Amino acid sequence: MNNRSLIYRRLFCRKGYGVHSPFVFDLITNVIEERHPYYYYQDLATARLQLLRNERPVNCRGRQTTIRKAVRRHCISKKEGELLFRLANRYKPRSVLTVGSSMGLIPLSLTGYASGIRCVTLEREAGLAAPAQSFFQKRADAPVQILTGPYHELFPGSLEMLKRLDCLFIGKEVDVETQHALFLQSLPYMHAHTFCLIGGIRSSSAHYRHWQQLCIHPKVTVTVDLHAFGLVFFQPQLHQRTYKSLIG
Repeated sequence: MNNRSLIYRRLFCRKGYGVHSPFVFDLITNVIEERHPYYYYQDLATARLQLLRNERPVNCRGRQTTIRKAVRRHCISKKEGELLFRLANRYKPRSVLTVGSSMGLIPLSLTGYASGIRCVTLEREAGLAAPAQSFFQKRADAPVQILTGPYHELFPGSLEMLKRLDCLFIGKEVDVETQHALFLQSLPYMHAHTFCLIGGIRSSSAHYRHWQQLCIHPKVTVTVDLHAFGLVFFQPQLHQRTYKSLIG
């Protein structure tokens, strides 16, 4: 049996103990577990604070609420945003597509490491896109284009717009069927150094089963279960293995 077709699960603790792959050891020690206080963390904290002070009514997932409450309940956390920044800072994506924006916090996290990054963000609800757009308009160095509407309608055109994907983020609010369809559509635009983030892999049994299916996809090599996100790599020289964090 071809070893590339097998799925190997490895548990890892802090400092990468028990991990023999140099690529994954570097990922753990220099990205996941890195504690360097990047200057950009303050920019992310400022953006989050602006949202948490905003009491404007907004429709979120079919319910009327306020921006402040929606951020607390549905957006990525401070810790998650900082992890996204470290991933981007390490792997240097120049073209980024996010399905879901967390009111701008996701694309801000993934594009803050440098200027000149092409980023398209899809948001299903116009009320959630408005706060995100206000952040993007202030950033001439790394413009982000935000499109509003059903994800399955916006996704093909967004791929054509970017031509090549260095980073794909699919948010936890996306249902399993749509997550899978978008992932498959994106494969022709990916390359060996693309990384993909799947949100909400532990939010339901259906989402977790879908994550397990992605782990054994023929084009996928290393996958990392970080609880909040599933992290996917496609580098062909790596063995197909899934690593699970014990510290998420």
